[in-house]
Amino acid sequence: MTVLDLHTHVVPPETPFGTSSDPRWARLDTATGVVSVSGKPFRTVHRVAWDLDARRAAAEAVGGTGQLLSAMPELLAPWASPSEGLAYARAFNAWLAEAVRHHDGFFTGLGVVPLQDPAAAAGLLTEIADAGLLGVEVPSNPPTAPLHAPAWAGFLDEAERLGLLVFVHAAGGAAVADYPHPMAANGVVFPASIGTALGGLIVTGALAARSGLRLLASHGGGALITELPRIDYLRGITPALRELMPESAVDSARRLWFDPLLFDAGLVRHLAETVGPDRIVLGTDHPFMPTDPLGFLGDPALPAGFAKAVRETNPEALLAALTRPNSRQRSWR
Repeated sequence: MTVLDLHTHVVPPETPFGTSSDPRWARLDTATGVVSVSGKPFRTVHRVAWDLDARRAAAEAVGGTGQLLSAMPELLAPWASPSEGLAYARAFNAWLAEAVRHHDGFFTGLGVVPLQDPAAAAGLLTEIADAGLLGVEVPSNPPTAPLHAPAWAGFLDEAERLGLLVFVHAAGGAAVADYPHPMAANGVVFPASIGTALGGLIVTGALAARSGLRLLASHGGGALITELPRIDYLRGITPALRELMPESAVDSARRLWFDPLLFDAGLVRHLAETVGPDRIVLGTDHPFMPTDPLGFLGDPALPAGFAKAVRETNPEALLAALTRPNSRQRSWR
């Protein structure tokens, strides 16, 4: 049973909203459910990917109480020019804000930003907040520079100021082409990509410098759990690294939230023991997983009550932390 799911994806039927004729845009054929990227079939999705009425009915039938909707990663369009990216982001955000508004709090959403222009991305965050969206989704490997680079500092500062959630989603990028099958790349590149992004934010002190930044990591943070001991060992023997990092890597990691998509009870238990069991929130990657990826939450190796906390208590706590004065966001049920 899913309850309050914070890692789910949506595919607008109107994409790319007439902003461009470039064939690289992801396009959905609602008659067949086929999503094409660069003019080639990429994946076939079910109606719940774009029809929120059907999606809500299906979720409520299994006990779901709410979902946080974010763009299918292929919709983030890191290749788009700054002007096209901005026009598309505004159209997507307007569609999502209007779509969730009709469901009295069952859904809320994350906006998108033009990835080729970090300054414009920062400037768009006020519009995202004013639209009632909860935050913003960004890939783990933006095209212009890593998230820890100075180019993204203004974006992170503005997200912190506005109290927006930053959902960092693992991404493949150009490395996917080096593998014989997309799922082979998914298995190898995604954990490495998200781990690299989070590790960069930690070793540069970007997280420690922003105590109010709310950041959710997809796929359990991927390789990050293996990086933390190494980073802290190196910090202990390197004065210059201690200057960059005013706190340990583990302490910085405890500022993050994680979904539990590590596909193994032992790994999730280790993550919970490292960052705290209260920092892990339900995220299923719905509707792109053909089987339940979190069946292991009932494993006796996990602490008593952990599954309930992940499904209910922890997501509610994160949402409460995101409550903003004068926000138009509805309360979740």
